[in-house]
Amino acid sequence: MKAAVLDRLGALPRFADFAEPDVRDGETLVRVSAAAVKPIDRAIAAGTHYASPKLLPVVCGMDGVGTDARGERAYFMATRRPYGAMAELAPAAWTVPVPDALDTAAAAAVVNPAIAAWLPLDWRGRLEPGQSVLILGATGNAGRMAVTVARLLGAGRVIAAGRNRAVLAGLEADATVDLSLPRKELVAQFSAVIGDGPDVIVDYVWGTPVEALLESLATGDLHAAGRGTPTRLVSVGEMGGGSITLPSAMLRGSRIELLGSGTANMPPLDRMKRITSDILALAAQGRLAVDIETWPIADVAQAWRQAEAAERRPVVTIG
Repeated sequence: MKAAVLDRLGALPRFADFAEPDVRDGETLVRVSAAAVKPIDRAIAAGTHYASPKLLPVVCGMDGVGTDARGERAYFMATRRPYGAMAELAPAAWTVPVPDALDTAAAAAVVNPAIAAWLPLDWRGRLEPGQSVLILGATGNAGRMAVTVARLLGAGRVIAAGRNRAVLAGLEADATVDLSLPRKELVAQFSAVIGDGPDVIVDYVWGTPVEALLESLATGDLHAAGRGTPTRLVSVGEMGGGSITLPSAMLRGSRIELLGSGTANMPPLDRMKRITSDILALAAQGRLAVDIETWPIADVAQAWRQAEAAERRPVVTIG
């Protein structure tokens, strides 16, 4: 079969022949139609992600949309190496039907960024209707999606923090924070905007912005015990740096709970499929969307390069 094949970490995938997958118990063979080129795909291929492969070659991609054995369109996850989603055939670990009203390429592109917003808010952040949310990195693709998802999940107040002032101004947020400010000014702006702290923080940046945020949330109030619920800070990405300096006093002097949202702490499969179905239904209604551009799989290397700076998410089409 033809596939997007990665021969070496750090290299671009190439359009090449690859052995067809065997299908094991619990898997479904899917004839793939489309798969998006996502940040996690590029990080895995670059060798900078904790899930980067140790044995090569492999087929790129973890999810996509295709046709199952019954001839029905389905969103699928394919995580058993050396196979992947960017190929003519993929062994799907699980599938979810795609609504008739939703375009195939759009379905392939929307689930991952929506999941990257939904899980930290709902599954990890335990967001309740009416609670407040802060999105760090709100001007990126995932961050913009998180603002929308927070509203859909019933957030009472949404604060958006990012570096692109023009994008910030266009978001449906109740307040904004400019992450390009110097550290001291950023701490002051966080303090002014978030007060005692939001209920849930979804963080796509880590690094200096999180250090400034934690500094603003630390309190010297000796009577703060028992006031309010914890602030759940959920780490999703690290666009602002992979590490922070975290004095233990910041944890003792704040109501922060630190959590992660990634491949190691996904919800049970039945809930994951239910969330995915909800996302696809909302996308079919036009309430969730991602700007995309399509590329034939033969041009996967060019699509990969384009993904670095593109505003629109590249989607590789097969067949």
